[in-house]
Amino acid sequence: MSASPRADETQLEKEDARIHEETEGGIDEKLDAVEAPEPDKAAPKPNRPREKKDPQGPLVRQPGKSLLPFATVQRIIKADKEIPIVARDATYLISLATEEFIKRLCEAAQQVSQREKRSTVQQKDIAAVARRADEFLFLEEIILWTSSAKRRNATGTGLKAGRATLVDQFSSSMKVVSTFHPSSSVLSSVKCRLAERNLEHLVVARLNSLDVYSLRPHGLQHECGVDVWGKICSVKTLPISEYDGRSNIVVMITHPEPELIILSYVDSESSAPKLKVKKQIPLFERFPRLAEFFTDFLIHPSGNLAVVSCYAGKLKIITLKGGAYQKDFDVSLPELNVFSLAFLPNTDEDYALGILYLDIQGRLQLCARDIDTDNQEVCPQHSTLLQSTWISEKVVPFPTDSPPQLITVNPDASADDGSDEDAFPGGVLVVGGRQILLYEFASKESQEKQRGKRKRLEAKKKSLDPSESSKAKAKEREREGRRRKPTASIEWPWSEVTAWCNIERDTSRILIGDSFGRLSLLSLSSVNQLGMILVPLGETSSPTTLTYLTNHIVYLGSHLGDSQLLQISQSATSAQDSPLLIIPSEIKTVSPGSLSNVPSKKGKEKALAQDDMDVDDDGAESFKSIAPIMDAALNQIVTCSGGSNTGSVNIVRNGANFKELACVAGLTDVLGIWPVRSMYKDAEDSHLFVSTANESHLFRINDLGSNISFEQIQPSGLATNRPTLAFSNLSKREKMEYVDSSLVVQVLHNGVFLFEWSSTMKTYEEKSHWTPPERPQKPTPEIVAADINASQIALALSGGIVVVLNIESDTTNFRVAINHVTGSEISAVTIHPLNTQKSFSAQLAVAYWTKNVVEIFKIASEGRLQSTDTGKSSQLPAIIRSLMLYNFGADKSPGADYHPYLLAGLGDGSVATMSWKGGALTDRKIISLGATILYYENGRLANSPIMLKEIAALCSLNTTSFPASLALAGPTGLFIGNIKDLNKMHIRSASFGLDNPRRIVHEPSLKAFGVAFTRIEPSRIGNYEASASSFQLLDDNTLAILGQYKCDLDEEIVSLTTFTAAIGDQKKPFFCLGTLIYNAEEKEPSAGRLLIFTVAIASGKQSAMELSLVTTVVVNGCVFALRTVEDKVVAAVNSSILLYRLEVYEEESPAPTFTFKKLAEWNHNYMVTSLSSFADRVVAGDQISSVSLLKVADERLISEARDYGPLYPVAVEALSTKSLICANDTLNITVFELTKNVRGEALEQVGNYHLADMVSKFIRGSFSNIDATRAPLLVPETLYFTSSGQIGMIIDVKDRDFALHLTELQRNLGAALFGVGGISHARYRAPKNTKGISDGDNAAFGFVDGDFLEQYLNVVNHPDQLKCIMKGSTAPEELKLSQDEIMKVLEELQSLH
Repeated sequence: MSASPRADETQLEKEDARIHEETEGGIDEKLDAVEAPEPDKAAPKPNRPREKKDPQGPLVRQPGKSLLPFATVQRIIKADKEIPIVARDATYLISLATEEFIKRLCEAAQQVSQREKRSTVQQKDIAAVARRADEFLFLEEIILWTSSAKRRNATGTGLKAGRATLVDQFSSSMKVVSTFHPSSSVLSSVKCRLAERNLEHLVVARLNSLDVYSLRPHGLQHECGVDVWGKICSVKTLPISEYDGRSNIVVMITHPEPELIILSYVDSESSAPKLKVKKQIPLFERFPRLAEFFTDFLIHPSGNLAVVSCYAGKLKIITLKGGAYQKDFDVSLPELNVFSLAFLPNTDEDYALGILYLDIQGRLQLCARDIDTDNQEVCPQHSTLLQSTWISEKVVPFPTDSPPQLITVNPDASADDGSDEDAFPGGVLVVGGRQILLYEFASKESQEKQRGKRKRLEAKKKSLDPSESSKAKAKEREREGRRRKPTASIEWPWSEVTAWCNIERDTSRILIGDSFGRLSLLSLSSVNQLGMILVPLGETSSPTTLTYLTNHIVYLGSHLGDSQLLQISQSATSAQDSPLLIIPSEIKTVSPGSLSNVPSKKGKEKALAQDDMDVDDDGAESFKSIAPIMDAALNQIVTCSGGSNTGSVNIVRNGANFKELACVAGLTDVLGIWPVRSMYKDAEDSHLFVSTANESHLFRINDLGSNISFEQIQPSGLATNRPTLAFSNLSKREKMEYVDSSLVVQVLHNGVFLFEWSSTMKTYEEKSHWTPPERPQKPTPEIVAADINASQIALALSGGIVVVLNIESDTTNFRVAINHVTGSEISAVTIHPLNTQKSFSAQLAVAYWTKNVVEIFKIASEGRLQSTDTGKSSQLPAIIRSLMLYNFGADKSPGADYHPYLLAGLGDGSVATMSWKGGALTDRKIISLGATILYYENGRLANSPIMLKEIAALCSLNTTSFPASLALAGPTGLFIGNIKDLNKMHIRSASFGLDNPRRIVHEPSLKAFGVAFTRIEPSRIGNYEASASSFQLLDDNTLAILGQYKCDLDEEIVSLTTFTAAIGDQKKPFFCLGTLIYNAEEKEPSAGRLLIFTVAIASGKQSAMELSLVTTVVVNGCVFALRTVEDKVVAAVNSSILLYRLEVYEEESPAPTFTFKKLAEWNHNYMVTSLSSFADRVVAGDQISSVSLLKVADERLISEARDYGPLYPVAVEALSTKSLICANDTLNITVFELTKNVRGEALEQVGNYHLADMVSKFIRGSFSNIDATRAPLLVPETLYFTSSGQIGMIIDVKDRDFALHLTELQRNLGAALFGVGGISHARYRAPKNTKGISDGDNAAFGFVDGDFLEQYLNVVNHPDQLKCIMKGSTAPEELKLSQDEIMKVLEELQSLH
């Protein structure tokens, strides 16, 4: 007779306590012996040789017992609350397994120590084993490389508990992650009414944000939005009551932890609308298998029940009331591989659930089950509402991307009361196959009959007669396995269905879209008489969500293209003769007129109707998307985006939009533009004066309102055969006052000329001139720069001379007001007044050639220039080509809104800005965005670049037709337009339709992009999809096609790079293409090619280029990636990395011959799918394991270090010769550095961060130049691009103290601000794995969230919240930086992205 488990446990606990007391007692005795004083301490002891103790023999396990304390092992197991009881045998086996694990770990560590000729096993030996042996990789994050003994202070005192401080995490620099362009991929949408007033809304869900739009007569109006700390899966509405049309919003997130969130819309007159979290329902479970096909949730139309599916074989049922949460419970679902779920209309109080799933035989099955909320279960038997059936694979093939879906069709109104026997009783549609199938619901009589049969069968199954019971079970299986004929079906002529929606609440009219954007209308009206009718509408972006709004307006959200508002018209609006949607010839179609003559053929297949409706998206609103980004280049930010029928190359820029209104073509090499008025005080300009490199031009503006022209005139007097430095109107001084005049000033290199406009002669007459005075025995000075205001002409002469001219009172003669020698050559000058209401300036600024310094002089009353030390700038990073003093405030004199700035245009295309207050130049910043608009906002100077390239000159222009406009000089002429949308994201796209860009490189010498395209021809579900690949050269400004190469049908371009090679005395560009030769029978690619192209400009025209294939190399696999290292090309071919160099032979033939020579090979264990390089270092990422660092030495590839952790990288980038960054499949980004340890060099993680998006590309660099003369705190380092369309920047923080300040700010913000997603910010950004997150996971380190830091700017006006952030929760958490310092840092951070 065995003892009870409780008695055994009590006895074991007593035994363990006794052993513990004996052990502790032994230790105490030894400590006492050591600390006790010796009797004769002063007497020296004789030196005796140490006696070696006999080594302790190996421990011997008694049979049936473990060497580890049994009760302790049991208590450790029971620490897991999910294991309340552990059997004795299980505890014993776990103890034995633990012994074996300790033995193997110690043996491996001992081998490490022996190889280093040590007899003592140290902590670093165990750490080395954890890093090197696959068996112990899971210990990598537990066992640190360095022991706590090394982290001790100078006095030898260790840190408390041996723990590392926050500074220990910053062995490398800190990185700041900031977003430049948010995710643009739309995943879900829903229409609802959220507010009290009768206003409908559209809720749009993107990857990690929700946006609410109101439906207005003019279109969609954005009301509010909220960021979600998680990956959004779906959004739906939750009715508040049966009688109230208002709803709440329910959002499901799937990553990092599945969760359901109920939000309410708060709208008040006193504040802006917002979304408020009402309830967050966690769905995460650690052990179940994730659902493979259907991760979504349903809400019953009554709003009383929700069903959530995120794990295989399990559903979470949530009861709701009044739009609020009541309770939830889990139920088991026999169907494991669920494709789709749908609520079925049931007249009873029970809820019926339609289930489309894949059974264990691989067959597609359709069934229904009732949900019993009272007993909290799904009924084990199928519902009688819908008879179960299996569906042939010929009708619905196994899905490749989008699984088939269920759509519920409500019964006719007359079917409920039984008044019409021919009324449709409702049913369920199966869409997503070669046919759309309609299965009708069983009538009440049929359901009663089925229940009776089931009752009799259950009775037979319980029979005592085995034969009868066996027959009953066989009969049940036979019934469940029957294939039932659909009530109606219709051929689906296109590809996989990706989205659908009902027209309003009418379930008999359904919009369906496929993966190539082909939209159609399915009608079930009079289905018993006419069958199902499918009406093709037109082609749009590939939809991920469709939502019918109102008045035939449909919102289409897309992941692969632009989201759109579509107008469905009653008649075709296309002017094309051929139909927009091509229907395969084998599918029967009918004309709309013949539908009325079709007799009733219930259950028979019906034909498609030819186009009699159309979808019009020409005038509809479009929402630009650049998702998914497959590749990118950094001449500008250029992305390869889109998919299916929406392939595009996009130029992305944040700035102002220039709307072109007119142009003057053919005027090139422009150096300056100036507007000219007939009289100084006229409001509108009458002429435009233009200077080129060799001459000058005067254009008369003939503006008649409806008709405008620019007429070039040749006025006598003006010097038009030479370039002009400055040209402007001038006021006249009479009786000590400035009066209106028709005077103009022209400044040339050899002099200044004053003209007056003659209204009678319609020309300019010279009134006065001034030339630089001759100097004895020295060359006559030349005017090198000039600036003009209403009454002063500032001239910079060669030799560092500054001259200021004005007009003598009551005359038209020049007078030299100032003549000042600076001693340094001058590059630019400005005399623009800070008070624009005055006709003169009290300051003059000059810039010096060699010093790159600006100096501001005060113009004294006695006609001299006064200089101060505070009026000089520090040295700027480039030569200064232009200057301007400008007040951005409304106050004309020092006051609250007085913001004077000095602006300096630099030779490298950047602009330096400096505040000019109190007679000192401060707050210097460098803006490097070419043509840009500067404006003052929120207490700082901001900039918004113009979406134009190669602007040589500009000026303001104001006419009747062009009020408040700009005139810009471009490479092809003059452009006139106005500025709109300051600091707004602008995207310029070139659409390529079915040609989807996949790889892109930029070749500066050709001013062209090389782009690899993949084209997949649309086909019907189940048919072969033909694909083709091509390589095209695109102009890097217009994105026009310059040249093209088409691959063979079975070959696809996978990778791309560019390099230069010497041919004779010239360096010529080459493109290297890596391809895959496809073979359907292969599981692993076995063949590919390297194609080397050179480019020749056809007929001397840059607009046409010829691609010439100079050599090819056949390789044994797919060329996954290519990189250029110096004059060599590194190729990743399957699991190998190959090194090549282009050899050019010019002696034996008149034309050079080329050979792509293989120099070296490095083999890996897994497929190498990504490469990056820095100098002579190469970073290799394999998607199965981790990253490796190699060195290119002469003609060899040398492995330097490798990370052995299970990282699964998808994108890599080398940051330097010793550091790299990578992104993995669990949406984390990791930074590695090359470090040295006892085993040599190794890659060690110095940063880990959860980005919550899949990175497809890293590019080292930025779109902001850094002031090289200063040491900035924030240095842009890398750009990243994601599959959802997000573009972000990773910014480096070198200063460790400053990095600590940012980390402390993020910590305090995290304690005060909470996001939508159910977790804290620290937990949200903690690195994730495939199992989600747990309490034991490490926090993010080496990174801070820049977007989260910038939320500090939103709480500045909330004193209580601001105080909480500044003070922290305890005294040590108080921020060291002041509020002003934080604001300045965050403003600098914002300026970088």
